[in-house]
Amino acid sequence: MSETPTNSTDVVDEEKEESTESPPAESPPASKSRRMAERTWWLPWLLGIAAVFVAVLVFTDTFDGEPAPEEKIQERQSVLPTSTHTVLYEVTGTGKSPEIRYVVDGTGATDKVEGVDLPWRKEIQMTVGPGVGIAQLLAANGESPQVACTVSVDGQPVNQGVAPGAFSNVACSAVIRPNPK
Repeated sequence: MSETPTNSTDVVDEEKEESTESPPAESPPASKSRRMAERTWWLPWLLGIAAVFVAVLVFTDTFDGEPAPEEKIQERQSVLPTSTHTVLYEVTGTGKSPEIRYVVDGTGATDKVEGVDLPWRKEIQMTVGPGVGIAQLLAANGESPQVACTVSVDGQPVNQGVAPGAFSNVACSAVIRPNPK
């Protein structure tokens, strides 16, 4: 009987190969968040489609043949009240006023006169509306003992002011509301 000698290292190597081959390990159970993500994969798609749908509705509703913004503004202004008022600015005192400033249009445009003899008067027609209008007067005093101002709207004094002393300033103002139609 002839036996082939076996090498002991060959046997050990075969055992190592057998021991390294293990049955496939089971994967750990999926976490709650993983299971939730797998069940709701469609949710971002649904939200995206809804956002596109809303955008299309807004776009088509905005541009469906309505009048231009300028036309809307003109339409609203024709409905809102406007009115014309007589505004009288008066500055009283003695001597000269170095400068008098007053509002001419009810919104902020001003005019000024310089070196004017007192008393001084200026009557203007002011159209206000649909918002309110402002009537405002500012007068500087020269060397006289005092300077006074009055703003009247449609014949009614609405504001008066007095500034005592030389080189003082006085201001008067009024808010004018448009008359309803």
